[in-house]
Amino acid sequence: LEKWLQLTTIQHRCFAAAGSRCWKCSSLEVKNTFFCASCGTIRETSKDEDFFELLKVKQEFKIDSSTLVQNYRHIQSMIHPDKFAQKSEQEKTLALEWSSLINKAYRTLSKSIDRGKYMLALKGVSISEENTSVDKEFLLDMMDVNESVEDAHSADELQQLGSQLSVDIEALNSKLIHLFETDDVDGAKETIIRLKYMLNVENTIKEKLLQLNLKS
Repeated sequence: LEKWLQLTTIQHRCFAAAGSRCWKCSSLEVKNTFFCASCGTIRETSKDEDFFELLKVKQEFKIDSSTLVQNYRHIQSMIHPDKFAQKSEQEKTLALEWSSLINKAYRTLSKSIDRGKYMLALKGVSISEENTSVDKEFLLDMMDVNESVEDAHSADELQQLGSQLSVDIEALNSKLIHLFETDDVDGAKETIIRLKYMLNVENTIKEKLLQLNLKS
């Protein structure tokens, strides 16, 4: 009985490490792969797929954009729904699900703020729309910048404000690299909230510049 229990425990651990079973041939699957190693059939998606592992990039805030794009395109070329036009309905559905998931993973990792939020989520930390707890001094600074944007009536004024904001945004992104490297979750969370404020103002500037261009 003891040997049987040991064997069962080992089998359970192997199953957990490998993942689920292939829907077609019932072989054990390895997570973060797209096809069954035994029968070559496209596998089912899982709710806990890791975006970094799916796109074969290191789980770091500072990401190699060229590698990310290259891996994304390569993966999409393998699992694009058009490649499964002659396959079963199940395989067509799975190809669509994978394509959608890979697109979502790419969008998330491509943008610094979404990448930061995702990295926090992997650590069990979330930032809701209502979660805007930052110091009052920063909020007052943002109010001043917003007022300057509202009062700006020329492209030159808006571009000058946008240039300064870009410098501040880049500084926050650089800070986030260090915060994630040192596993400072609280610091990363606060910095991402600040980044969110700045990106909102930057979008306002871009929209106002677009309106000025349309009028001219």
